[in-house]
Amino acid sequence: MQVFEGLLGFNQNLSLRAIGAQQIPAVANKGISDDGKTYTFKLKSNVTWSDGKKVTAQDYEYSIKRIFDPDLAAEYTSFYFDIVGGEAYYTAADKDAAAKKQLRDAIGVKAIDETTLEIKLSAPRPTFLQLMALWPVYPVREDIITKFGDKWIEPPNYIGNGPFLLTEWAHEDHITLKKNPDYWGTKAKLDEIQMKMITDVNAQFAAYQNNEIDMSLVPAGTEKATMEDPVLGKEILRHAELTTFGFQFNVSKPPFDNKKLRQALNAAVDRESFINNVRAGIGKPAYSWIPPGMPGYDASLGADYHFNVDKAKQLLKDAGYADGSNVPELKLQYADTATNPTIAQFIQNQMKENLGINVSLEPMERKAFSQMVNEEQHTWAWFGWGADYPDPDNWLPELFGTDAGNNHTTYSNPAFDEISKKAKNELDNTKRLKLWADAQKIIVDDAPVLFMQYRERFRLVKPTVKGLKTTSMDGDVCGDMFFSEVSIGK
Repeated sequence: MQVFEGLLGFNQNLSLRAIGAQQIPAVANKGISDDGKTYTFKLKSNVTWSDGKKVTAQDYEYSIKRIFDPDLAAEYTSFYFDIVGGEAYYTAADKDAAAKKQLRDAIGVKAIDETTLEIKLSAPRPTFLQLMALWPVYPVREDIITKFGDKWIEPPNYIGNGPFLLTEWAHEDHITLKKNPDYWGTKAKLDEIQMKMITDVNAQFAAYQNNEIDMSLVPAGTEKATMEDPVLGKEILRHAELTTFGFQFNVSKPPFDNKKLRQALNAAVDRESFINNVRAGIGKPAYSWIPPGMPGYDASLGADYHFNVDKAKQLLKDAGYADGSNVPELKLQYADTATNPTIAQFIQNQMKENLGINVSLEPMERKAFSQMVNEEQHTWAWFGWGADYPDPDNWLPELFGTDAGNNHTTYSNPAFDEISKKAKNELDNTKRLKLWADAQKIIVDDAPVLFMQYRERFRLVKPTVKGLKTTSMDGDVCGDMFFSEVSIGK
């Protein structure tokens, strides 16, 4: 929302840019040590908080150490476990106050002076600069948090360093952002932004049609009608998103422990039909995991599993099944929300029509479904993954590494693990991406997932909204990385 800004950020094409830092650290400018384990950030001297105080390296030291506080259990902290001492402090919930303080002081983050921040890693992390562009390491004020406690996030206590101020938060209704008149950089074009918290997409769409809001999602299943509408069709905004959807197999549960069967199912699905008939032409067919726009995307990968019924039947025979009637009934679980039932029915029909395999559908309440998947009691389930940062490092090891936190396929391949380990420590970017390419080839061949769709964002934006800049990492709020450049015209 641009209330806070960090040392680094992303450009619209997701390349890095310096914001609070003078420059992006590199070996050439002495910002990164030769061994890749020490990062030195030189801060701009003119960056201020919204109350006029200067943003210092001490603010960053406090903020980064704070994310490891075991009493806070902050989200995404594991991304930063490569920082010396971070994980040890984060896992010290059972220690006494003195021991926690000692562990906190040992974390490898230090303000050398007001404008110099040094961070030490326990091992090289080629994507560390991208991690430093994410919101968990934005600066926050120790004095404000100490004074107001949990109320520090409520206006007027919410002191940021970005182009906007949070001036109102009506919980579960709306928030109001106003231009920061004392912002140190280029000031925002808009004086005020009000963000409505309308969680129901149909209600959001109705509000848009009533001119109550300027941007809206489109209810699932109405995309085609919206595109054909003479007014709304001209207000559609479509852009790529770094998100992939598919069906994850639990490879420890028969018959999904059979690699050839998984390959057969991959070849038996007409993804073009899925995009055109189920997704109303929104999105692209997926034949591998890393999406377009991400370093490491390979359009040719997965070509062996383009829709081919004859090949799928041969793979089924190779799996030990003469035909689909010999395959045990497959069970597919999904959260019974939005378009998921239609997606599940599509797969059910594809399996029956193309391979003669019976699939029973098991719709579940969302929370119960998530619990089943997290406990790895599912057999075959719909899921998706969106980029936290634009690199294969965020896409492959966390989902397919042996015992990785988000690996709910229970997949394990020592060859994949070994390549991943090398890639995580390879500082030469060309070599590193080649390693990740090799790792993804293993995943595509082993088929722990039936890849289905690269998601595309489909929204409505009033023609009076000018200068909106989207990225493929935008979340629910379209263009929020660059709200300061937006204006309202005629």
